[in-house]
Amino acid sequence: MRTAPVAVSASLLYACGRGEARTSGGVMAIHLGAISNQQPFVFEELERRGFVVHKVFQGKSWQDWARDLAPHAHEIRGLLSGGMTGLPKGLIDALPKLEICAINGVGLETTDLPAAKARGIVVTTTPVLFDDVADLAIALGMAACRRIAEADRFVRAGKWLLGRMPLGKSFWGKRYGILGLGRIGQALARRLEGFGGTIAYHDPVPKSGVAWRAYGSAVELAASSDILFLCAAGSPGGGVIVGREVLEALGPQGVFVNIARGWLVDEPALVELLTSGGLGAAGLDVFADEPNVPERLTRLDNVVLTPHIASSTQECMRRMGECLIANLTTWFAEGRAVTPVAM
Repeated sequence: MRTAPVAVSASLLYACGRGEARTSGGVMAIHLGAISNQQPFVFEELERRGFVVHKVFQGKSWQDWARDLAPHAHEIRGLLSGGMTGLPKGLIDALPKLEICAINGVGLETTDLPAAKARGIVVTTTPVLFDDVADLAIALGMAACRRIAEADRFVRAGKWLLGRMPLGKSFWGKRYGILGLGRIGQALARRLEGFGGTIAYHDPVPKSGVAWRAYGSAVELAASSDILFLCAAGSPGGGVIVGREVLEALGPQGVFVNIARGWLVDEPALVELLTSGGLGAAGLDVFADEPNVPERLTRLDNVVLTPHIASSTQECMRRMGECLIANLTTWFAEGRAVTPVAM
């Protein structure tokens, strides 16, 4: 479900002083730290509304961000972060005045929610990206089946002059499996309904009111699928969801699509099976150690690779940025957030 961004006037921004020292110009400016880069309009709009934004996203770790924000540590009341950046406990400890962390994304695997809750810090996300992510899942599945990227290279290399390229597979009418039936998984399932196949899923959380068949395990689902989509959430080090057994169950004719997180997959096993023919094809938007992609993957024609762009459309980036702005402005104007994470 899309969340409509809330427009907040600049005058409201200063409505709640929360006890800061006052100057002749009124309440002193609210300081924010940006530990993840944002679309330019986000910074421009926040600064137009009177926020002071300290941009430290060049750092690679919470230690870097804490060091760079240290001169303003007792002024920083809000953070701008990203789904892959999150809110680590070390940074929470380094910012004693922090009230809110606005994450541009929906991933929470790098956010220490218990530590945030213990400090009373509000964490928000931008739950307006599900349709675009589901669109890319369809695109990757189609591209892998129809060998779109390979066909593009085939034409550019002049090989068409020498003959036809090998046949692809149909995307329509297949058995579609979805690992993780959250909001992205459900948006994907609704799209797949138009392709005349069967849809099934596996999710550790029971889903009521859905028409799609549920399987008890990822292996069972993979064995009954032609195309398997990974849409699950998970944390680094929290365990692999798609391991060798799942990929082998999908089999030599199977297609695997990942628009979730790279670390949820046994990447060495995935590369090995794609190379040996144990898995038919794959469409991958995410990888275990981004932006580093296994070199062997880049040499395979049966793989379509994209650089983590599932939400990277102009329209989606605009919606996400507006949602981020709305969360920060309403928090400091009214003491509430638009899309808070339940903790």
